[in-house]
Amino acid sequence: MNQYSLLTPPDVCRRADVRLAHAQMRAHRTCRVQRCVWKAAAYHTLVAAGRLTPQTLSPRERAAARGIPFPAHDWSGAADPRPAARTLHEVLERLSELAVPAEPPRG
Repeated sequence: MNQYSLLTPPDVCRRADVRLAHAQMRAHRTCRVQRCVWKAAAYHTLVAAGRLTPQTLSPRERAAARGIPFPAHDWSGAADPRPAARTLHEVLERLSELAVPAEPPRG
């Protein structure tokens, strides 16, 4: 894969089970389609079957229009989406190593 790769969800086959998709949407009610493959498969199945019409506004925009506060976390338990300080430190160290040219071997 390179920087010009385009990833798209696969088409849903005609044998997709709409009842199972409804059950999965209920079971994964607190999940986000972008983070849960089960909910994503169910969502795309229901859209392909014409049972669900995708929203034109994001969840944050819909909440703002209704005056509802939008949570800053998802239901997976990650209250703070920022990476840990140690992770940032490791990333910066490795980026610094890449930025400094390696010395040619002596010999």
